[in-house]
Amino acid sequence: GRGSATLGRTIDKYRSSRQNLFSMQKYTIIWDFDGTILPLEPYDSEQSLIVHKLNHSGVDIPFFKRLAARAAVYADMRGWFPKSFTKIYLSLLQGTGTETLDQVSGLLAEKISEADRQAIQRLKKDGHDMMVISCGTADLSERVLKAAGLGDCFYLVEGNRFRIENDRIAGMDFHVSTPEHKLRMVKAQRLHPEKSIVIGDGCTDLPLLDWAGMPVLIDRTGEKTARYNGKGYYFISAIPEVVEMIERDFIQIRDRM
Repeated sequence: GRGSATLGRTIDKYRSSRQNLFSMQKYTIIWDFDGTILPLEPYDSEQSLIVHKLNHSGVDIPFFKRLAARAAVYADMRGWFPKSFTKIYLSLLQGTGTETLDQVSGLLAEKISEADRQAIQRLKKDGHDMMVISCGTADLSERVLKAAGLGDCFYLVEGNRFRIENDRIAGMDFHVSTPEHKLRMVKAQRLHPEKSIVIGDGCTDLPLLDWAGMPVLIDRTGEKTARYNGKGYYFISAIPEVVEMIERDFIQIRDRM
């Protein structure tokens, strides 16, 4: 009797430890923004802001400045001349009111599907800490996430920020201007790679992806898998697959016990 009771308590303790370990598997999830949370259809958030300014600002923009802006968007979509894009981006937006940021952010939020929103909310509900670190404009990222009902899912949104004076854009402070800056920012928070998931879509995410214990590259078009095959990344085509991937990882850990 006494031996069987002891054995029973040991089994219960073992089962409890397995269940606790299973429930404790929480990650820090580090997201890119443009092309990752926000699909490129066809523009990213900064390109969209320029296009909106050209088409809907009601301001008379000189022909050659308008031409340069369209050329900059075209080049940036192909990854050409990023420094030139930034220079034209700031020149065109100088003096733009913050209400324009809100207007564009509302339009961009509509591009985030309901399925993607639910997946991100599910990850937050499951207890994962999430942040966004982008080489883009954090003011836009924050506004888009808020408009999409996702603002409270992320404890940190980092990127480059507009300097605002009298509710108008007066310049920009560059906090995350290179992929290496993203990695340094994460390391400064003393995060552990093995407890971190990085989700990105391309070249500005590579240092972080290479650092992470679970590097995830989102490839909505199927064009990037071949390019980055062999680097040890997990490839997904949609954000809900992240939830499924983490659940599979939990099950594998549980079943190894």
